[in-house]
Amino acid sequence: MTSLTGRNSRGFSLLELMVVIFIIGLLSGAAALTLPSKDGGALLQEQRYKLIGNIRSARAEAVFSGRSLGLAWEQQRGQFYVLTAQGWVTIQQGVLAKELILDERVSSLISVAGEPIKSTAEDSNDKETTPQILFLGDGQISPFEWRLSAEGAESLVLDEQLSIEP
Repeated sequence: MTSLTGRNSRGFSLLELMVVIFIIGLLSGAAALTLPSKDGGALLQEQRYKLIGNIRSARAEAVFSGRSLGLAWEQQRGQFYVLTAQGWVTIQQGVLAKELILDERVSSLISVAGEPIKSTAEDSNDKETTPQILFLGDGQISPFEWRLSAEGAESLVLDEQLSIEP
C-alpha cells in the first residue's frame, strides 16, 4: 500500500494491534470463567495429601530429634507441639510451626484408638493443651483414623500407616 507521501507502508497500525489485544483479553476472560471448579473428590485428595505430608514430616522430625511430638486438632485446624520438661509447647520453628488448616468445604472426623477425639475446649480441665495424636521418637504414631468428607464425593480415610493409595 502506498501512502499519501509516496512511501510503502507495511505492518499493522497501533490501533489494529490494540483491538486484537483487547479481543484476545475478552476471550481469555470468558474461557477462564467457564473452567470447572474443583469437585469434592479432587478437593478431598488435595486435603488428604496435605495432611499426609504434614504428618510424615512430624513423624520424621520426632525420629530425627528423638523427641515426642503431638498434633492437637480443633474443628478445622491443628497445631503441632513438642513435649518438653514444662509440658507440651507449640513448635515455633520449621515446617511444623505453621498451623494446619483444612478447607472449610471439607469435614473431618478423627478417632484415636477407636474413640472420637475430644476437642481441646471440652477437655479444658487444665490450661495445658494435650495433643490427641502422638509421634514418638522411635517412629511410632498413635493409632488413628481420620475420615475426610465433602459434598458430592465419597469420603476418604487416612490412618497411621500414612499410605497414599485410595
